[in-house]
Amino acid sequence: MIIRGTSRKIKDIITMTKPMQLILLSITMYGAYLASTRLLSLEILLFLTLTAIGAIGGVTALNMYLETDIDSIMERTKNRPLVVKSLSRGEALLGIILLMSIGLLSAIAINKYVALSVLIGLYSDIIMYTEIAKRRTVTNILLGGIAGGMPALGGWAAGRGIFDLAGVLLSAIVMAWIPMHIWFISYYYKEDYVKAGVPMAPTVLSIKNVATLIKISLGLMAGLAWGFLILRGYGFISAIVTSILVLMAIKKVNNWEKRPTKKMAREMFKFASPIIATVFLLLPIDFRLLILKTLVI
Repeated sequence: MIIRGTSRKIKDIITMTKPMQLILLSITMYGAYLASTRLLSLEILLFLTLTAIGAIGGVTALNMYLETDIDSIMERTKNRPLVVKSLSRGEALLGIILLMSIGLLSAIAINKYVALSVLIGLYSDIIMYTEIAKRRTVTNILLGGIAGGMPALGGWAAGRGIFDLAGVLLSAIVMAWIPMHIWFISYYYKEDYVKAGVPMAPTVLSIKNVATLIKISLGLMAGLAWGFLILRGYGFISAIVTSILVLMAIKKVNNWEKRPTKKMAREMFKFASPIIATVFLLLPIDFRLLILKTLVI
């Protein structure tokens, strides 16, 4: 019975890390690392994995810990562990502290810049987003989006040993992608956000304005991919495919703007994840092709 109860608690802690989101952001981290250095290290990959699980998962769980009141109001979150009390707040906090300790110590083991990316992500997500902006301003995700870009910046710093403009561009690509990812799902659950008093763009702005902002952010995402290519001299395949996916997304946004439906918004939300995953899966391929080319020459 004790083992069964413990395994249930562990499962609840894992639920609080939002595993699918954790996997998606980990892809940006691995992609940035694999595209940053010729000399790949299994040790760094191991520490990056622990950093991702501990830091990304821990910050996400802490966010959920601080938003139990909102989660209890919203239909889509009412069954989360702390709301249904399958996990006590003390148990959750213990799990969060353990996760974040593992994440930060693993980041420190790589280098100080990876550790700094973890701290920036923590500050952005918990202080700037959750505690200050989320319940007060429609610009909340623009501030919280900084945290979303930190895994890519940390992955790049793991390989390069420093923060530089290229790493910032990769981080900014993720930040530019976030409005599409968040605003379409918040439109789908619009009534939930209104009931909870959370001012997301679709609950405050017109459909036209939301669509325009998403299209601008998508265009910026493609532009940043080309900016990375110009700066580093590789990333052509990634930039081309990103541009194609962005054009497809903009077409879908235009259709949604003309006839906005919840069904279409959910489809757009699902379409968003493969876009960012594809960008960071292709970047390492671009880099390895460049290395192969230099070896052949």
